[in-house]
Amino acid sequence: MADPLWVTYAWVDNEEGDFSYLVQELRAVGVEAIYDRVSLVPGQRLWDQIGDKITKSPLSGWAYLLTPNSVHNERCREELAYALYRALTDKGAEFPLIGLLKDVQIADVPPALQVRLCVNLADPNWQQQAKAGVEARIPKLPRAEASRFIWNVQSGYRGNPNHIAVEVRPRFSSVMYWRFVIPASATVIGWGHGPASGGAISGVKMSVVEGQLELSDGTPCAFFGSGDALSASVSAYAVFENQLPAFVAFGTAREAFGPPVPPLEVLQTGT
Repeated sequence: MADPLWVTYAWVDNEEGDFSYLVQELRAVGVEAIYDRVSLVPGQRLWDQIGDKITKSPLSGWAYLLTPNSVHNERCREELAYALYRALTDKGAEFPLIGLLKDVQIADVPPALQVRLCVNLADPNWQQQAKAGVEARIPKLPRAEASRFIWNVQSGYRGNPNHIAVEVRPRFSSVMYWRFVIPASATVIGWGHGPASGGAISGVKMSVVEGQLELSDGTPCAFFGSGDALSASVSAYAVFENQLPAFVAFGTAREAFGPPVPPLEVLQTGT
């Protein structure tokens, strides 16, 4: 059975169908949006009907679609104030009041909602967060795999408009015996280590290694790297002219002159 959620919104926010899309997405995760145009009787007292919805209907929560239009809309603000009063009076402090943010900073959110759950609609998992708020539980969100390395692509590297550098450095402990892997058909015009955030490549390399390998799908590749330690302040760089290859992979070897071993992290460039 769907969880009924009253949603306050500014009518102008549905001129291009945004609010209708929100209703559709909530319904897809089992939350039935209830709102004025489908729930209130025209020509009768607005606040009496809203009060009845809060106190007599089986609502699971109240939400406010916060947009640049609605945060300055007097009707929406009055509805929020009335909803807050009736919810706290008749439903108790645990009754869910949720802010749904679209192009609004938290500083612009009405104070009554700043201390409650706010869901940013730009988050790809906002539907599950809103459902969890209605059900008064912690959201079950997919676990994102964080990269071991910090990647940075720099166009116009070191002031040359034709040079593009791929910079990689570890997040935490230092890394030795690092390796870049690129398609065998690609050409790298410079590589090495240097200061992080676009620093110049050092002219000195230790334990330099270059070689060929095949990926598990049979793609022929070239690899190169050194034994110079990388850290939060020292990065590895691979520099290309005009455009990047289809992918750039990065990993480590077990020994000074060994090839890279799985797993490799891959930057897909789409070129």
